[in-house]
Amino acid sequence: MNYYERHLGDYARDTAHLSLLEHGVYTLLLDRYYVTEKPLPNDERELFRLVRATSKAEKDAVRQVLREFFVDGPDGWRH
Repeated sequence: MNYYERHLGDYARDTAHLSLLEHGVYTLLLDRYYVTEKPLPNDERELFRLVRATSKAEKDAVRQVLREFFVDGPDGWRH
């Protein structure tokens, strides 16, 4: 998929509480999810690598965004 709609008002309403780092993580995860049209992998190391998360703060942000905006299933994280 080369395009997905992002309604700015809805995004702002649902993500106003996120930190700058969490916004970046969420954007990278969404982009990966929609470009592959597949669930995100369940493996944390693979997820961290996909979004270039190396520090503890970055990894914590990935975990937080996944818990809040994605659903963990047997085939991976779905939005």
